[in-house]
Amino acid sequence: MRVARADVVGAHAATGVGRFQHGVPAPQVTPPAVVLAMLRLLDLPRGGSVYEVGTGSGFATAVLARAVGPAGRVHSVDRDAAVVDRAGRLLGPDPLAGTVTVAVADALREPPPDGPYDRLVAFLSVADGPPDLWTAAVRRGGRLVVPVRGTRRVVRYRVGEPGELVAEGGITATFTG
Repeated sequence: MRVARADVVGAHAATGVGRFQHGVPAPQVTPPAVVLAMLRLLDLPRGGSVYEVGTGSGFATAVLARAVGPAGRVHSVDRDAAVVDRAGRLLGPDPLAGTVTVAVADALREPPPDGPYDRLVAFLSVADGPPDLWTAAVRRGGRLVVPVRGTRRVVRYRVGEPGELVAEGGITATFTG
């Protein structure tokens, strides 16, 4: 059975980045081109589920919601309550906001709720690959896209057999903030 792929490029183009850049800036802002490149690495299924680490401005969250569509779900977390509140307000008017949950959580210490997910994307770098609690939250065959601290690399991983995480390439990216 062929799974319909999400149109990340179209979702990115349809999401007005300006709405997420005005007003008080988020503490970490990932350039829109990097957001697009990272989300393309996810190879999202239409109607799929995504766990996003690092809500930031909410722009990537909105792109993810459009990409997975009304049958999908996006759960985004950030440990900064002010960031989550601002992103929630900006996402509120979006017609796909009902597919999104934005919450305050420390993704490095708290396991993702409501898993397993099809995909996980992090806008938070890690030193030695994704933490075990992230890997455990993604179903077998799922993908994780994670920046590697101290490098300009973003790596895509595939979840294999229990305990198996396979690096499948990635991109070079420059983050700002």
